[in-house]
Amino acid sequence: MKTFILFLVLGTLLGAHERTQVHMGTLISVRVDDENLSDKVFDLFRDLDQRLSTYKSDSEISRLNRNEDINVSALIREVLARSVEMNRLTHGAFDVTIGSLSHGAYHFGAKERLPTSAEINHALTFVGEDHLKIDHDRVHVTPGTIIDLGGIGKGFAVDKSIELLMQHGITKAVIAASGDIGCLGECEVKITDPFHPNAFIATVTSSLSRFAISTSGNYERYIRNKKHNHLLDPKTGKSEQRFASVTLMGEGDNTALDALSTAVAVMDEKEGMALLKSISGVYYYLVHNDGRVVQSKNLKNWMGVCFSRGH
Repeated sequence: MKTFILFLVLGTLLGAHERTQVHMGTLISVRVDDENLSDKVFDLFRDLDQRLSTYKSDSEISRLNRNEDINVSALIREVLARSVEMNRLTHGAFDVTIGSLSHGAYHFGAKERLPTSAEINHALTFVGEDHLKIDHDRVHVTPGTIIDLGGIGKGFAVDKSIELLMQHGITKAVIAASGDIGCLGECEVKITDPFHPNAFIATVTSSLSRFAISTSGNYERYIRNKKHNHLLDPKTGKSEQRFASVTLMGEGDNTALDALSTAVAVMDEKEGMALLKSISGVYYYLVHNDGRVVQSKNLKNWMGVCFSRGH
């Protein structure tokens, strides 16, 4: 699951229409110089929400969680296949079978509560790659396992929206879905200061033809205090405190960045840094809970992107 509003997009699309609607439990902003196309993007988000949501009882994912073995649409198969890919890449730090914890134990998004250690340990028995099987269009989950696409769904929706716009010949647009933002052409994104959510800690300006950015943070969604935030480690079932925020950037693929930012937020720092350094084309800006910042050494030399600290 991602925090709600992590970025403010200021984009430099002169004359472009900017519209905002609520989908997937958060604000979705679309900036494109064609109001009909923004309608198509909102329709796409609405459709994906109806398919991916764990909160809608008639969604494809809810039917899978309830029936445990069903035929799924091509879109669901695609996002689940990407989820398995990211699970393996992150050595299990990203795991969509975490729903027995996020929904079953903590009740995030509903009547949120702190589970007991016994409840966490029980929920963990349903978490792990072996509990999800994909066989062409047929998907099976272990009884008791709950698929939760909150850590990848918005990035996937942004990618699909960008694809839709590109199919219509659009070269300048911004799609913002909470902490997941995709740009076609020039755009500017301000990264929220995790310790002062009404302020900004850095600014990124991109002139790339396709730019993607994603943040996960512990400062917006939690139970009682930040110690019990929504970023759960699939291996321990508990919230992690290593980073106040994790921001990842690249030339496209919001799906991967969404999942990776979720994973790095709960990984051991040494392991997380090793993972990020091993992936070509991914740049990072990490803020520790004590305020220390770690960023890609080559971030300021990234051609087509201007990065600056501060407001």
